[in-house]
Amino acid sequence: MDVKTAVRVFDVINLFAEVRQPMIYSEIARRTEIPLSSCHALLQTMVAKGYLYAPGVKAGYYPTQRLLHVARDICSEDPLTLMFQPLLGALRDATGETAGLATLAGNRVVYLDVIQSRQKIRYSDEPGGFMSIASAAGKALLGALGAKGRRKFLDNNVPLPLAANGSVLEREKFEREIEQGVIDGWHRSTGESVEDVAGLARGFLIHGEAFALVIGAPKARLLRNEPQAVQALLDVYAQIPPSLLAA
Repeated sequence: MDVKTAVRVFDVINLFAEVRQPMIYSEIARRTEIPLSSCHALLQTMVAKGYLYAPGVKAGYYPTQRLLHVARDICSEDPLTLMFQPLLGALRDATGETAGLATLAGNRVVYLDVIQSRQKIRYSDEPGGFMSIASAAGKALLGALGAKGRRKFLDNNVPLPLAANGSVLEREKFEREIEQGVIDGWHRSTGESVEDVAGLARGFLIHGEAFALVIGAPKARLLRNEPQAVQALLDVYAQIPPSLLAA
């Protein structure tokens, strides 16, 4: 269940990330659908905490550098992403495609870290970006949960999210794809999550939580090079310390 005030704080932050310019509180309220009085009180609280400031009379509000410094301090000591960054770099270099580390966030997949392909035409995302569970990462994460955990997740998310083409995922077919991927040791998506984008993923558990190594790329290119990309994915997965996977 969402906590309304917390959701509103993140809505305001994400709005500034989108528009990248100062805004008056009535505009913020309109675009975030927060009641005017509540929005004004929220913005004043963020000002008092040092996260927003007023750049000029009637200019509205804009985030301060505090958010950047706090986020940088937190992320610089994230033990999991620090450990996986060299592996993601190796996966990107071996395949030439974008590599990421993902986990579940509610009924969606969220990237914890991403290393972009150096190719001009590439799949692009960023840490904190979301994907549908229809993605290769989603299948791999549900595969890592095991049959019982997967069944509980799917039972709690009815109807299933829409695929990229707007159709509702068929549960039986979706489960068959997950189970086949568990047998194969890797999962594939071919445009189910993002049109014209294919993905490969290898799921695993750390301390009982599901994570996945992910490759994302233009569909035609990734499928053309799929055998080599799958091998690179499995080779990098094999470099994860066994003690971590056994925890």
